[in-house]
Amino acid sequence: MNLGQTMLTAGMLMLLIMSVISANRMINENTTAQLQAEALVSSATIANDMLLEIMSKKFDAYSDTLGYQATSAFSPYDTTKNEWGPSLAERGIITYQADTSYNGRTYKSIKGLNDMDDYDGYQRIVNFGNISGFIVKVKVYYVNAGTPDVLTTSKTYFKKIEVTVEQPLYLSKVTYTGLASY
Repeated sequence: MNLGQTMLTAGMLMLLIMSVISANRMINENTTAQLQAEALVSSATIANDMLLEIMSKKFDAYSDTLGYQATSAFSPYDTTKNEWGPSLAERGIITYQADTSYNGRTYKSIKGLNDMDDYDGYQRIVNFGNISGFIVKVKVYYVNAGTPDVLTTSKTYFKKIEVTVEQPLYLSKVTYTGLASY
C-alpha cells in the first residue's frame, strides 16, 4: 500500500468516526426530547389524579354537608403561620413532607387526610410510566369568586388548589390548578 492509499484510508476512517459520533449525538438528543415530552404528559396525569383526590374530600374540616353554612364557620387561613394542613393525628398517619407510600393501589393520604386544606403543603414522590422521581407539591388557599388568581386571607366559599409537578432530569416546574366551591 502506498502513501496515497494510506492517507485515503485514514481519511475515510475519520469520516466514519465523525458520522458515528454525529449519529450517536442525534439519537441521544431525540431520546432526551422524547423523555421530556413523556414527562410533560405524565405530569398532567399525575396532577389530575392529585386534584381529583383533593376535590373528593370535604371542603373544610368544619363544613356542613347538609346545606348552607356561613363562611365564619370555616377554618381560618393565616398566611404568616400557615395554619392549614393536617392535624397531628393525620400527620401520624402519613409522612407528610414526602409521601412515597404508594403500595400499588393507594397513597396513605387518601385515607389519612379528610378535607381539602389538609393538603396545603403536602408533597408526594411519584413513579409513573418509564420515568421515576416526579415531585408533587400542593398549595391550597381561599380566593374570591371574582379574582380566583389572588390569595385572600378572608374565609370564602372558594378554595384554589395548585398542584406543582417537577422531575429533576426531564421537567421543570409545571403548575396545574383547580377551583373548589362550597
